[in-house]
Amino acid sequence: MTEERTASLRAHITRSYLNLRLGVVLIGGGLPLALWLIGWAADGHGLLGSMSAYYYSPSARDVFVGALMAVGAILYLYRGFSRAEDWALNLAGFCVVGVAWIPTDPPGSPARALTWHGGLAVAFFLCIAFVCITRASDTLSLIRDTGEARRFRRIYQGLGWAMVVAPISAAVLGSVLRTTEGTNPTVFFVEAAGVWVFATYWFVKSRELVKTRAAELALEGKLRVAAARSGVGAIVQVEPDELSISDWQTVVDQPGSVGH
Repeated sequence: MTEERTASLRAHITRSYLNLRLGVVLIGGGLPLALWLIGWAADGHGLLGSMSAYYYSPSARDVFVGALMAVGAILYLYRGFSRAEDWALNLAGFCVVGVAWIPTDPPGSPARALTWHGGLAVAFFLCIAFVCITRASDTLSLIRDTGEARRFRRIYQGLGWAMVVAPISAAVLGSVLRTTEGTNPTVFFVEAAGVWVFATYWFVKSRELVKTRAAELALEGKLRVAAARSGVGAIVQVEPDELSISDWQTVVDQPGSVGH
């Protein structure tokens, strides 16, 4: 009975962990559409010039601020698989809360090259891009099919670099296309694309964590960090299915390795 209760508790904790990730996917992925629909249905206006402009939309403001605060809280509370991932996610959480607390300039105000709001938004995406590019592959050592592991890694790399490009593009376009009416929707679409890339990463990574059972194995004390020669940490499973450090180094030294 004790073992059964322990297994049930582990399953519950694992579901809670994965549900936190699902919450990020749903809140982040649904935010652009929610802002547009609420702004149109409740406030009677068309698509605004940026997602941040909805701070000044009476009905959509609470959704905009609330969603960012929720994502920020989850990122801070979420426990990553390495200290570097934890620090990056904590910083990302603080940045996105800052985006909610420090609004963009009101419509019609003179354009500025740099604002705290815009800087925090860019910093948020760069933190997530760092996790995606450098830390997302840490658990891929738990996938025995190296071809599949490499496919996951390529996806993470592509999504990570997209999260670098999207906010910088939005900042540049916002400066170039800003009008006194602030109704040009180009920046909105670029920002929305960045948010959807962010949500896609969390969805894909969640699928990988389900496949590798990384959260369950961590709860069971069956994971450890093995330092590869490159200095990149790798999560490996201990007995009975342990991948030895020498085996992992063989993998990461191969061309197209999943460990770099």
